[in-house]
Formats: sequence, C-alpha cells, structure tokens
Amino acid sequence: MTLSNDIPASPSAPTWLVTGGAGFIGGNFVLEAAARGVRVVNLDVLTYAGNLDTLAAVDGDPAHVFVQGDIGDRALV
Repeated sequence: MTLSNDIPASPSAPTWLVTGGAGFIGGNFVLEAAARGVRVVNLDVLTYAGNLDTLAAVDGDPAHVFVQGDIGDRALV
C-alpha cells in the first residue's frame, strides 16, 4: 500500500477515488476494484470505522494509493 499522494501513472487502467475505503464496505469495494484491475486512490480519515487491516490484500500494490484525510478538506482533494 502506498501511503502518499504520488499516484502511479497507468494510461490503460481507469482510476477511481474511493472515500471511506478503510471501512468494512469501502474496504471490500477497494479489494474488488483491485481484483478487476482498477487503480484506486483510497481516501479515508480513519475514524472509528476505518481499519487498515481491511486492506492487507492490496498492501504493496502500486495500483492502490492510500491517503489519510477528510473528503471535506478542499486543499487535499
């Protein structure tokens, strides 16, 4: 899992922004997207429901970028 804002370039794969991607539903959505070859930028503030263990299967996958932050943060998004 990449913990940065550097998103690897891949012109052949779509890129999706997933918010809440470390929670139960979002995490499973991220895993399914990764299995289908979709590049994912995963944005999660990691409050009570966020758990990075949910994303263990995409750890080290260059097509998955995790960004800890809030969707309401205009400067970040």
